[in-house]
Amino acid sequence: MSRIIALVPVGMVPAEHIALVEPSVANTFAADVVILSDLPLPADAHDRKRDQYLARAIIDVLVLRKRSDWSRLLGIVAEDLYAPHLNFVFGEADVERGIAVLSTARLRDEDHWNARVDVQFRRRVATEAIHELGHTYRLGHCANPRCVMWFSNTLSETDRKGTDFCAAHQAELARHL
Repeated sequence: MSRIIALVPVGMVPAEHIALVEPSVANTFAADVVILSDLPLPADAHDRKRDQYLARAIIDVLVLRKRSDWSRLLGIVAEDLYAPHLNFVFGEADVERGIAVLSTARLRDEDHWNARVDVQFRRRVATEAIHELGHTYRLGHCANPRCVMWFSNTLSETDRKGTDFCAAHQAELARHL
């Protein structure tokens, strides 16, 4: 049986953002990727005071969409996400359920938008998708700032780490796959 990772837009997500994720996820996790029709953003996930969406609440909705023959499900949102006690998150993962969510909201540098930055945006989206899916394979954060499993709190950290696993995390992923 082949490994299948499903991608689902949650809310109004440009189709090209989903397309940015597909090849990187397929290659990194040696998986077939399926793209699902979009889900509405759960209204109860929105914190009006923060004007952000609680990542865990979106994961709780995604679990209702996950099929047993999919190894993983990644939701992609264009809205800003947060987790308790953090100002924002690029994404969040649920190891036990094999589900993750990724936000593209903070991955685009609006102050310096141009063709070069578009390439950078593509790389950032792929990096954070691989990072969150890595967590669903029980990979923790890494002390190596070049490893995709490094915890990024800024765009420059995401840019520095890129899409590759360090040797230790690559070996750990291979054991889980």
